[in-house]
Amino acid sequence: MNNITTCSIGSLILNKQTPQRSYRVEHYLIPAYQRGYRWIADLHVEALLEDIDNFLTKDRNSDESYCLQPIVVAARTDAEGYRIWEVIDGQQRLTTLCIILRHLHKACFELKFEKRPHSEEYIKRLEDRQYDDSNPDFHFMGAAHRQIVEWFEKKSRDDINYGDRFALTLLDHVKVIWYEIELKGTTPQEVEEEKINAFNRLNIGKIPLEDAELVRALLMSKLSGQSARELLMRQSEFSNEWYEMEHTLQDKQMWRFLTKKNYSNHIQLIFELMAGNKNSSNYNTYKWFEKEIQKVQGSGEEDAEETDSVQTAKKQEENAHRLWTQAKAIFGKFRYWYTDRTVYHYVGFLLASSQASLEDILQKSEQDKDLFLKELHKDILEYVNETDLSKLDYVNDPESIKRLLLLFNVLTCESLTDTPQNRFPFNLYNDIAEAKKWSLEHIHAQQSEDPLWRDDIIREWIKDTLSSLQKVNAIIKEDGKEEDKTDIEELKKRLEAFPKEGKIDKEAFNKVREDIVRAFESRPTVHQIDNLTLLSCPDNARLSNAIFPVKRDRIIRMEREGHFIPPCTRNVFLKLYSKADNQPYYWSTQDKEDYVTAIFDTFEQFKNKNL
Repeated sequence: MNNITTCSIGSLILNKQTPQRSYRVEHYLIPAYQRGYRWIADLHVEALLEDIDNFLTKDRNSDESYCLQPIVVAARTDAEGYRIWEVIDGQQRLTTLCIILRHLHKACFELKFEKRPHSEEYIKRLEDRQYDDSNPDFHFMGAAHRQIVEWFEKKSRDDINYGDRFALTLLDHVKVIWYEIELKGTTPQEVEEEKINAFNRLNIGKIPLEDAELVRALLMSKLSGQSARELLMRQSEFSNEWYEMEHTLQDKQMWRFLTKKNYSNHIQLIFELMAGNKNSSNYNTYKWFEKEIQKVQGSGEEDAEETDSVQTAKKQEENAHRLWTQAKAIFGKFRYWYTDRTVYHYVGFLLASSQASLEDILQKSEQDKDLFLKELHKDILEYVNETDLSKLDYVNDPESIKRLLLLFNVLTCESLTDTPQNRFPFNLYNDIAEAKKWSLEHIHAQQSEDPLWRDDIIREWIKDTLSSLQKVNAIIKEDGKEEDKTDIEELKKRLEAFPKEGKIDKEAFNKVREDIVRAFESRPTVHQIDNLTLLSCPDNARLSNAIFPVKRDRIIRMEREGHFIPPCTRNVFLKLYSKADNQPYYWSTQDKEDYVTAIFDTFEQFKNKNL
């Protein structure tokens, strides 16, 4: 079974299980299938030194450690019959650590190169600064050594003990994740294929081992059985559960409903929540799991050193089982949130609007489902009660209006018949929020302070406006009186008079444009909520300062093209909130009142909802 643990750099050199060689240190073999040493001195080597230095100089707890990327190894036997570790992944780090330790005159592990024996001798000659660029290995190792020498000379100018303090930190407080692969092949060819496959998986495309993969190996390593068959069954059960969870979380609609994070293994989100980490930098999530599993001291028990190995293994197995059960419970909550229609919309709004974090909602869910739902309703209700729609305006409260309109969309979808089409698509909303941003679209265009001067933009404006006004002859404003009637035919004729080619009289055009915009203007409340709706920034830009009928046509066209138009925005331009739709091309004062009434009614229904 694979073995995974965290060990210090000192333990990489010498530990209780180190073979009794005449010079007793650990030996590592760099196999033939790996390329040579290729770390760039002023990039990779300096970054490693900087990371350790930052850890050395920061305020920290005495037991805190800095973790390097995993070292993946497989045990084999050398020509003298001693165990030697074949390095499947980690050659670059081990070689650099070897050069650093030798420069600091500290004990070091032995590096062996299966097909490059001169490289191990060259590393030993570097302290005499016998640099040689005759092959790529020598060139990069020499460059790394020069970088290391310059680094420590600079650091030691004003701190004579810097090298000793660095070495002490490196050996005792810098750790690696030790990932020992158990080879299952029964023939030398099968064993070799296993190692090469593992190497390719870790190195082709430079896919790093995420915390989730390390946690998986850690939990798997703690499984046991009274027979080989029982162990195999338990491993299969664990793998099937893992696959089901990961497969479900890979569903983009569910994933983007929960978070905007991006991992190869989505189950990592659950592990981070368990460990209380915002992210898994420096393998903190894995280290938390390892620490939790190694807690073998309990009420009435002896310390770990005094507990025999059987009891320790049993306790660690129990801890691993408890953690995996907890992970499955969190996954179960996620699936419930996603599949329960009301919970989905409430949780989705709180997360998408940043009114609550995933950690907050997870904590609230540690109770009866009915109480949990009431808690969610209460949180949203507090937000609604704190918001005065009549006082919100575009200039001073744009973010508040965006959240309010998001809630209007969410509650509108939640109130509809339960079908996949009637669920608010938080994945689409969150994708736009992250990449393109949401904006407030003025339903009736603002009066533009800037006239249009470019011929191509002017001709596009004329074309779109004439197309949208084909069936519009007149507008009767507000009270329906004849004196409020505006003749659109005359305005269309003035617009059609501009040449399709050649020079356009810009001042004359902008005068006609101003008259057309004014003709479609209702009682001005330009920056209040009755004239605002939600739209992505790119789609908003496409609407520009067009008049209402042009915007209506473009909204319909964009939705046909596959753009995500929030349902309430679509409803506005289709005038579904208007009680009388005898002028579908005009956003009237009555339309504004009906729109605001729809928002108020939706919120009132939410307030009075019987849970």
